[in-house]
Order: sequence, then structure tokens, then C-alpha cells
Amino acid sequence: MKSCAVLVAVAAQATMALEPFALPAPTGPSRVGTTRWVIVDEMREETFEQGHRREIDVIAWYPTLASRGTPAPYLRQGLAGVRSFGAQLRSVNAFDGLEAVRTHALVDAPPAGGRTPLPLLLFSHGYTAPPDGYTALAEDLASHGFVVVSIMHPFEAAGATLRDGHVVSMLDADGKLRPQVAGVFSEWGAEDATMAAVTKSTDRDEQRRLLRAYLDGLSQTTAALRRWVDDVRAVVDRWPGTGGGAVTALRARVDRSHLGVFGHSMGGVTSAEFCLRDTRCRAVLNLDGIPQYGMMIDQKLNRPLMMVYSARPGRLGASDPIYASSASPYYRADVMETLHLDFSDMAFWPALRERHATGAIDPVRAVYITRTLVREFFHQELQGARSPILSGAQALDGAVMHRY
Repeated sequence: MKSCAVLVAVAAQATMALEPFALPAPTGPSRVGTTRWVIVDEMREETFEQGHRREIDVIAWYPTLASRGTPAPYLRQGLAGVRSFGAQLRSVNAFDGLEAVRTHALVDAPPAGGRTPLPLLLFSHGYTAPPDGYTALAEDLASHGFVVVSIMHPFEAAGATLRDGHVVSMLDADGKLRPQVAGVFSEWGAEDATMAAVTKSTDRDEQRRLLRAYLDGLSQTTAALRRWVDDVRAVVDRWPGTGGGAVTALRARVDRSHLGVFGHSMGGVTSAEFCLRDTRCRAVLNLDGIPQYGMMIDQKLNRPLMMVYSARPGRLGASDPIYASSASPYYRADVMETLHLDFSDMAFWPALRERHATGAIDPVRAVYITRTLVREFFHQELQGARSPILSGAQALDGAVMHRY
């Protein structure tokens, strides 16, 4: 997956604090509200803190009619949520400038009313990534009528806030990667070479053999995937039903029996695995999460799936041997001039661009393409609005569409 590992490799010398940038405005007709809550999964002990139950930080964006209120901060975990990320780049304060970035959402604004349930989308970030780095996509989807619930997977994100208010990250008290996280990264050493071999081969059986041999060696990654899938399920099952406010109002406005799931990198892989295991998922989208871990190599999804590939060398089509035989239908989008981070707000972050951690594509264009693909897919698969882009009847400049 390489979400954090790539950054460490290409940006270890970054030392300059970021200048604020303008977060692209939502394009939909609705204003945007946002709220947050913490789920406690009493059925699971926390892997990273023995004796504690699993706590899952959740942030939601949704349509609202409110025109006044408190603007949401960009860094929802505060500076602690990005300083762990900066520490991995050997510059703890590298991202402090993000604190000045402005968002377009109002904190705890009441959800827009109506009798028709709002479509629900669940989102998972990349492995050890800063969850705040996907705000532009979430705000845009909310402005088009979706409720987007972003799940912070604790101890495997750059920042997640627990019930007592303290922020936990992938780093331990000594500022080192937690052993479980380091174990996951250690299993990805052969990923580049394996994906290059898969994409070089033209024989489907050989591609699947190569993928299966690689996946069979990922015991710690598989355990992390299981944790993340269980987090997604807990967020759906344990949505607070009392207490009032925006959280309770949102529960009444969404249909949790018909939902879409999507994510970036490890979050995209998690989304596909969750959809395979939970029939409430009606459609799934993966933003450049390669390869697909879990059980899909042997099982039928039989639901719509879209894979959005970056232009990273040796990876285009790497998960097709799994998705093309499992999903129905399977959509594939190849986005030119992109690297892994270009499907997130991190495409704008100067310290990363300066270190060539993002592609040649203009970040504004990258955001537009990502927003369009995600919105078109879920409008079609959850709401029945046929997409001319997905069908190939209308071109999307910078992206090449396929359907299997």
C-alpha cells in the first residue's frame, strides 16, 4: 500500500512549515454541516492497549440548511494529528501551517430535513495517513446530498481522538512506530516487485498465482485488515441513538441497511473487504489501494465495485485479476499523471509536492477528477442516476474508463 512508507522515503528531508492553501469549495447545491462522536465497541479489546475496549473516532459531513455557525477546523485532531506524521518526515512541525486552512462546513449544524433517507457513505483513510487529508472530498459529497462518515482507525492513523480527549497515533510514547504498525510495513517489502510482475504478465492464472503467493505471507496485514473491517461494522451497528443534537438527527436521516463504502489505500482495501462480508454494502469504491488483501481473491462480491488507479509505475491493473472475477459490475478508472497521494488533500501540501510525493497533475484537477468519479459512481449505484462517464458515453479529461 505504501501510504506512509512512500512519504518517509521521498520526504525525509522536508523541514519547512506549510503555507496555508485554499481548500477547494464544494460544488453541490447544499451547505455542509459536520459533527463527530466516538464509538465504543464493548465486544473487542483494544489490540494496542490491553484492558481497554476498542474506541473509534468518527467525523461526519452532511447537507444542512444552516447558513450561520462555527466553521470546522481543518485539523480535527489538532496539531497532534499531523505532528506524528511530520515526525516520520523528521520534521515534527512540517505541517503546522495546516492549522490556518479554512473549511466549508459548520460544526454541529442540524442536518437538512426531509422524508427521503439521505444516502450514507462510509470512508476509511490510508494506513497511518492523516484523516484530515480527505476533507475536500467529504465536503463535496455532502454538498451533493450524501452523509459521509469518516472512520479514524485508532493507533493506525496519524491521529484519532478517544473518549477522554487525548489523541493517539501510529507512534508510541517514544515517538517510534508501534510494533504492530512496523510489522505491517515490514510485510510490504516485496510489494513493488510483486505488483510489477503481476502487471507484466498477460496470463490471468499466473497473475492470480503471484497475488496469492504474496497475500499468503501477510499475516500482520491481514490482522490489521480484520481490525479495520470490524471498525466499519461497529460504526454502522453502534451509531448513537440518543443524546440529541446532530449525531442523533443524522441517525434518523440515513438508511443504514443500504450504504456505500469507500476509502484510500488501505482504506480502499478495507472497504472492499467489508462489502464482501456485509450485505448492507450496496457498492464499494477503492482509491488506489493495491493489492486487494483479504478473501476476495476466492469469493464473489457480486456487487458494483470501482477501482481508481493512479499512474504509479508497475501497478496499473494489479488488482484486476481479483476484481474482474469477483465484482459485478467492475469499473476501472486510470487517472493520468497521478501518484498515490493525489486522491487526497495532500496533493496540495507544499512540503510533499516539493519532495515529489505527488504527481505532475495540477492538484485542483486531481481533486476535480476524484470528486467526479466518486460522486458519479455512488449517485448511480445508490440512487439509480445512470452515469454517462461510467458508461463511456462522456469523457472525463485525465481519466480513462473501463468496464468489465
